[in-house]
Amino acid sequence: MKDRRGFTIVEILVAVMVLAVGILGLVTTAGLVTRMIAQGQRYTRVSTLASERFEILRAQRCPAVGTGTETRGAYTIDWAVGDTAGGRGRVIAVSVTSPTGRGMRTDSFSTAQICP
Repeated sequence: MKDRRGFTIVEILVAVMVLAVGILGLVTTAGLVTRMIAQGQRYTRVSTLASERFEILRAQRCPAVGTGTETRGAYTIDWAVGDTAGGRGRVIAVSVTSPTGRGMRTDSFSTAQICP
């Protein structure tokens, strides 16, 4: 017999299977990363809206307490302001409802402010 060089059909099949498993792993990871990026962008937008609302409420005088709702595009911002520390401060709670791929999600934020 002559000395033949090359791969056998079994070696080629094994190599193709290993390559296929690796590519499937990459596709799965790419989908996960895409969802994580979208979630991060949504949460960044939600926290920015909540931060803006906190700053607007902090700029108001302390006796001007209350609740309210605002809609900005697909986002709904709800807030409630209540007294604390015997009337010397207030607690501000902000909830932002935003659309996700699976429906709506509400994120809640809160802070306290001492009144001068």
